Amino acid sequence: MNRFLLIAFATMFLISCEKDNSNSENHLPKATFITNPSIAGVNQQILFDASAVTDNEDPSDALQVCWSFIEDESFTPFSTSKTATHSYDQVGVYFPRLVVRDTYPLTDTITAMVVIVYDVNNKPPDIATIITPPNFEDYMKPTVIFGWKTKGDPEDDSLSFDIWVGRSIPSMAIIKSGIVDYYYDSNHFKNYYDTISGFQNDQSYYWKVAAKDPNGNYVFSETQIFYTEPAN
Repeated sequence: MNRFLLIAFATMFLISCEKDNSNSENHLPKATFITNPSIAGVNQQILFDASAVTDNEDPSDALQVCWSFIEDESFTPFSTSKTATHSYDQVGVYFPRLVVRDTYPLTDTITAMVVIVYDVNNKPPDIATIITPPNFEDYMKPTVIFGWKTKGDPEDDSLSFDIWVGRSIPSMAIIKSGIVDYYYDSNHFKNYYDTISGFQNDQSYYWKVAAKDPNGNYVFSETQIFYTEPAN
């Protein structure tokens, strides 16, 4: 009987240890938020809503969030309130950032884009379609020809383009801006090309283009990736 109790106790102890070990692994919370609207006028109030943040261990109401509404600006204090409002006093493209923190505390962060325009009724440009380099293209030279095409702008506004490149999607930044030269193809699409040098060998690069009109609208193409050739 004593031997049976000893075995039973040992079994319960092992089960208890396994349960404690599994519970000791705390997961990162998941940052996410929406803006309403995402295209707004100068001094128009924008709602920032992080109600959908989640965590495997903590309930939503225990999670804290803080905001940075302008890149490199200081953050608001952490709070369990998941919404905030903010307005921008100048036309431009802004990248507000959210940080969510659980009770461990572990954090996660995410950035979105807000566009401030002169006239909210002005329609944004059409989304550009990538021509070259094709997605997942490899053995690219350190000098790359970037190409894309677009139907233009619904109001026939003049457009300029920015090329964004990065070693990862979060690190993408403008490496050339204000591209305006184009030619029409047989289907009446505007075709744009630009050449940029200085890429490193044996690397992967993410890239996209953004179309901008005089109203301040700013529209990204899809993000694609290419690979440069190995050294030597």
